[in-house]
Amino acid sequence: MASPFPATPLITVVTVAYNSIGTLEKTIQSVITQDYSNTEYILIDGGSTDGSIDMIKKYASRLSAWISEKDNGIYHAMNKGIQMASGEWICFLNSGDVFADTSILGKAVQAITCLSDSPQVVYGNILVRNPDGTLTERIAKEPCNIHRMYFCHQSAFVKTSLMKNYLFDERYKFSADLKFFKQCYYNRQAFIHLNLPVVIYDTNGISNTRREDGLRDNIAVVKATDRGLKKYLFLLRLYFVIYWRRLTGKKH
Repeated sequence: MASPFPATPLITVVTVAYNSIGTLEKTIQSVITQDYSNTEYILIDGGSTDGSIDMIKKYASRLSAWISEKDNGIYHAMNKGIQMASGEWICFLNSGDVFADTSILGKAVQAITCLSDSPQVVYGNILVRNPDGTLTERIAKEPCNIHRMYFCHQSAFVKTSLMKNYLFDERYKFSADLKFFKQCYYNRQAFIHLNLPVVIYDTNGISNTRREDGLRDNIAVVKATDRGLKKYLFLLRLYFVIYWRRLTGKKH
């Protein structure tokens, strides 16, 4: 039977997990039920003690590789996945996140292989689950020189060679993805926006539950990467957001 895809590049999917037994299985299921088969699935566990290892072993035959060992944070774990990856493209679906449907990888491959130019980063939108269970689509912003992420890294497919070249800067515990994509922007890497939802985003992730820490990490990234007047405008805005959150009593 002929493949429905014009080309079949190997896509590496990396899941990072730590003591997330309650959400890990749905993430694994979301990856292994994709209709695009030329995938490499790598799972990086941070030495879980909550039963996650038994869950990983349950699906070991569906994983290309997995490890469980102590790490120095989420970006250290993600860098391990990058270094293990052999696919042409890589994406991250960390524990708690799921693809929007079973055809996402196939849709991404079709879009990538039909492009006339050669993008290094292909990214889409996200679906956010509301308290009442409904989903709201958030449209990704076009890459530009701004003070925060253009899109969620979970919705991005990046050339693996590019990620191996830069890796995530582990000095930033919350915003290393912002630093990475700013580097790509400043080095004129090509970004392409797929106007479709890629993932259902877990709002309990660390960047949301420790929002002020994330904002302070954004400040550190802006100080390190940006130049000129915009740098100070970005910093002013970030400091104002922190002040406003404290004034209004927001803790997350």
